[in-house]
Amino acid sequence: MKTILIPTDFNEASVYLSENILKNFKNESVKIIFFHAYKLTDSISDLLMLSRRSTEYGQIPESFHRACYDFKKTHQGKIAAIGIEYFYGSTMAAFRNFAEAHEVDFIYCPEAYSFRQISKYSINPDVFLNKSGIPVINTVMEEKPAVKTNTTVSLEHENAQLV
Repeated sequence: MKTILIPTDFNEASVYLSENILKNFKNESVKIIFFHAYKLTDSISDLLMLSRRSTEYGQIPESFHRACYDFKKTHQGKIAAIGIEYFYGSTMAAFRNFAEAHEVDFIYCPEAYSFRQISKYSINPDVFLNKSGIPVINTVMEEKPAVKTNTTVSLEHENAQLV
């Protein structure tokens, strides 16, 4: 099973765009993690209450949850799990720790994705995504999808060919 991290603004269109990623993993199930990045606040009281934050969860529309449910149900054999996570931080080290904790194998950033700030603390994850060292899949093609890493590297996977 491979874990794929997908940036989102919690618009249901991002769920449907992620359907293309399944073409790369024909014989293997995937775990999809939709995430949104937030910078940490400077307020000590906000930092103390970080584990109890519910404002972010309130920003996820019901249509996004419904789209995730329908997507998983439609692709039962391919999708092992769909999750929603938040990344809090503004450093590459923090992002790498986040990715390692979630065992991320690939990052999928659809061509149609463009960052949309959903809160005053939202940050554009593009810098983290492109410099993390994790293979970034930008477009999906039937045979050989484009994978962008820090350097031009050819990757070969038993179930999906990524170049």
